[in-house]
Amino acid sequence: MKKRTKKYNEFINYGEALISIKEGLEVLEMAINPEKLDRVSRLKKANDIKGILNLIQPDIDRVVNLCKNINFDEIEYFNDEEDTIEINYNLTIFNLLNSIKIAANQGGEEILSRIFPDEEDDMLLKITIDRDLFNRIDIINSMPNFIKKIGLGKKIYKKLIKDFGYLSTFNGFEPSTDSSMVWNSIVRDVELFSFIDKSNIISFWNRFNYNEIIDKLIEFYKNDRTSYQFDDNFLDRYNLTEEQLCKLIFK
Repeated sequence: MKKRTKKYNEFINYGEALISIKEGLEVLEMAINPEKLDRVSRLKKANDIKGILNLIQPDIDRVVNLCKNINFDEIEYFNDEEDTIEINYNLTIFNLLNSIKIAANQGGEEILSRIFPDEEDDMLLKITIDRDLFNRIDIINSMPNFIKKIGLGKKIYKKLIKDFGYLSTFNGFEPSTDSSMVWNSIVRDVELFSFIDKSNIISFWNRFNYNEIIDKLIEFYKNDRTSYQFDDNFLDRYNLTEEQLCKLIFK
C-alpha cells in the first residue's frame, strides 16, 4: 500500500513574528498501514465499534428528527389488561428503532452501553398506570439515550393524560431527574390542569369532566390541606377563586 504524504513548513514564534526554520517537511498521512492496525485486537475492536456506530447513525438521526416533530396526539401505544403500556411512537419510528436495535446487538455491550442507559436494551418505553392511585404513572424502563431531552417524554405523558383523563405522580419512590423534568413541563402546559401538594402532582386533560376533577381533588388533598398549588387556568375556566375552590375540596 502506497502511503500518501503531506508537505508543510515548520514555524517558530519569535516575538510577534513567525519565522520559518524548516521548509518542505514531509509527514506520512497514515503513520501505520491500516492492515497492520487490524492485527492489533484492541485497535481492531475500536475500529469495528466505530464502523457500527457510523452505520446506524443515519437511522438515529432520523429517529431524533421524527421524535422532535411528532405531535403528542399522534403517539401510539399498546395497553394490556394489567395497565402496562408499551409506547410504539408510530410505525416509522417503531421500524427504525428495531433496525437500530438489530445493528446495536451485533456490536455487543460496547454499542449497547452507548445507546441505552442502565444496561437496558429495550427500544420501546414501558409504563404502568395505577388506576387505584390517581392513575399514578411509573416508568419501567428508560428510553434510549439518543431520544432523551428532546421533549418526547412530555409528549408521551400528555397523550396519556388526554386518553386517560388524568395522571399523577403520587406517593412513589424518589423520582428520577428525567421524571421531574417531564413533570416540570407538564405543570406549565396550558392545555392541562395541574394541581400540586407538598410533593405530589396530578394533571387533568382540560376537557375532563369538572365534577370528576373536583371529586379527585377532594381525595387528592385529603391528607394535606396546608400545601397546595391550584392551576390558574382551571380557576379562570370555571370562574373560581382559590378561596372558593378550597371550600369545595377541603370539606
